[in-house]
Amino acid sequence: MSATGWLAVVVKRNQAVYTIASAEDALKLLFSDWPVHSGLPFILAMEACAGAVTGVVTDEEAEFAFLTAAIDAQVSFEFP
Repeated sequence: MSATGWLAVVVKRNQAVYTIASAEDALKLLFSDWPVHSGLPFILAMEACAGAVTGVVTDEEAEFAFLTAAIDAQVSFEFP
């Protein structure tokens, strides 16, 4: 697992603002308020974030997968 952790990512969805600072935060958002529930980027993000939570995937890999899924799903995000 990475020692550096995630950069904070701010995601705006359905008039809510989410601060994603960990793979666990990203996984919760993917489950609760994501516009798509299929497709390779979504599946890879779910797997990578779950893997980071359990320590078998690096935080960097999970963050990259999450951001790729966000771009694919046209979910806007920014770095504060």
